[in-house]
Amino acid sequence: MKNFRLTLITENQNSLEKGKKFAELIIETLNCKNGFEISKYEKLKNSYRIEILGQITSGKNSISESIELTDRICSPWTVTYQRTENNVELMFNKSDFSNFRKNEFNVLNWAEFGVENE
Repeated sequence: MKNFRLTLITENQNSLEKGKKFAELIIETLNCKNGFEISKYEKLKNSYRIEILGQITSGKNSISESIELTDRICSPWTVTYQRTENNVELMFNKSDFSNFRKNEFNVLNWAEFGVENE
């Protein structure tokens, strides 16, 4: 089993409560058991930085599971493949081409998903 870290930067959220609700919705969508950390993100007005730690269950197929998990939130993601570690890092930047799986996810501005090496 491998651990992953998902970092999310929100926008247009004027209260910590809204940020927490968003984080809880993401955790529910990804079936994460660990919870999250949330803090004010100073570079953008009305935004929060959310860190979620979770686990990928399918050992060999962590790449496809990573892609499937992130696709539950939105698309497109930029994929960087690290062949020597057999890992991927995925990045999301909100644009006119962004497609959100739920309307509530459209407050997502930027995200990074990475599998942590043992």
